[in-house]
Amino acid sequence: MPYIDVKVAGKLSIEQKREIAKDISESLERVAKKPKESVYISFTEFDRENFAKGENILSDLDKLQNKK
Repeated sequence: MPYIDVKVAGKLSIEQKREIAKDISESLERVAKKPKESVYISFTEFDRENFAKGENILSDLDKLQNKK
């Protein structure tokens, strides 16, 4: 049984999670021949202030981009 952990900085809507889960499950079924019903997917959402790209906190980068 495949287990996939999708980690994102920020929030996903329930609709986005459904679409992502569908796409991942279909891909594993098509490519790896794993039945969709055997695929487990978890979503981990991080506040952007708790995630960095290099030395930059993502929430700080968001503020800089909003000033432009």
